[in-house]
Amino acid sequence: MESKIDFSTYSLEELNSSAQTIDREKYPERAKEIDDLINQKNIEINAVVEKEVGEKASRGDRFIAAVIDGVIGIAGIIPVVLYVGLEAFKEPSVSLLAFMFLYGLVMFLLFHGYLLANYAQTIGKHFLSIRIENLDGTQASFTTIFFKRLLVMQVIAQIPMVGTIIVGLINPLFIFTKEKRCLHDYIAQTKVSYTAK
Repeated sequence: MESKIDFSTYSLEELNSSAQTIDREKYPERAKEIDDLINQKNIEINAVVEKEVGEKASRGDRFIAAVIDGVIGIAGIIPVVLYVGLEAFKEPSVSLLAFMFLYGLVMFLLFHGYLLANYAQTIGKHFLSIRIENLDGTQASFTTIFFKRLLVMQVIAQIPMVGTIIVGLINPLFIFTKEKRCLHDYIAQTKVSYTAK
């Protein structure tokens, strides 16, 4: 009777050695198990990406952080939309636009202000261990983040027709350049990098 070998405890090097020496005709099931474990370990190794402090954040991590922040932002605006009603936003008045602009800034600061002031992070960036930095690698100040990154983009967004295109489309597309920096990063002279947890 064959003794059962627990190949799952083998290192990748041991599995590769076993795959080369095993009699595949005599032990086809063992050979398949070894091959499957080698593939699984290779996938796991390739999935682990070392993220060094100071290295520019990946596009994927920035996207995930933006999604987290976006969901938080939507949650903050829902009460106003419910109170005012969707009809009001079909042809919004100047006063409604001004109110929403100010309300959005206040909510943003309530949600993210503490982290931005102390760690140059939004909630999403905090979860992904990334922060906003100056180009020299130092932590960006709250004034740089608020006035040069956030406020400038909010003002641009208010420009009829083109503002939405610049902020909603052109700004994020800049992340696909070699520098992995959005338009607001270029305006503020910042970058987003990994930081210690």
